[in-house]
Amino acid sequence: MATMRKLGLLATILLLLFAPFAHAAGKEAKERAARKACLSGDYTKGVEILSDLFIDTKDANFIFNQARCFEQNNRCEEAVSRFREYLRKASGLSAEDKADTEKHIADCQALIGTKTAPEAKAEVAPAVPVPVTPIVGASPTPALVSMVAPAPAPIGVASAVQPAANPGRGLRIAGLACGVVGVASVGAGIYYYTQAKSYSDKVSGQTIPNPSDESAGKHAQTMQWVFYGVGGAALATGTVMYVLGWKAAEAGGASASIAPMFGPGVAGISAQGAF
Repeated sequence: MATMRKLGLLATILLLLFAPFAHAAGKEAKERAARKACLSGDYTKGVEILSDLFIDTKDANFIFNQARCFEQNNRCEEAVSRFREYLRKASGLSAEDKADTEKHIADCQALIGTKTAPEAKAEVAPAVPVPVTPIVGASPTPALVSMVAPAPAPIGVASAVQPAANPGRGLRIAGLACGVVGVASVGAGIYYYTQAKSYSDKVSGQTIPNPSDESAGKHAQTMQWVFYGVGGAALATGTVMYVLGWKAAEAGGASASIAPMFGPGVAGISAQGAF
């Protein structure tokens, strides 16, 4: 029973170590998905993901990013509403941030006014045909080339949803943490191995075995295998997470989640998502 309690305590410690890294990786994947949806024109999906992020973190920057998503998709009325909500929700805004938000509101309102204002119809006098005498041997009149200014580049989502500068970083950090825990556990297993061997040698040299020495030797042997199992599982988990982190970096950021599994007679990892 004491061994099971210690194993449960070790599993709890490992899960507490991995939880922040798993949360950071999930948040990074959601921000990437929101940015991709907004830039591809699926503003409904992008705004929905940003709403979930705001509910999870209470960070008002995600409201600002909702407004930017609407703005870049030419949904100016919704954008103005979100910008004003951001000014109400955000606390400790600097004068520069407030001025920048007000400018976005003014730009959106200007676009709304442009859409609703009636188009001015210019009165153009009818063209009077002028007789042209063809000139034999003259080169043809060069055609007029219509120059069209290129459309402005789409506006990116600002503040909290920044481009993923290092995709998979959370997985790699979690992998390294698992590796550290694994090495420490294997070291503890080696320590208990030496204790078990010491007690075994001591008991074998006794004419009448001491029950306390036998009990201590069996306990050390049990703890040896417990720590070997935990260390091996942690090292395997860390290796997989680190490799997946590098693959995510090469692929531009993969949406995946890894979690260790520990229990009575069970040690391993649980993985889900796109790899």
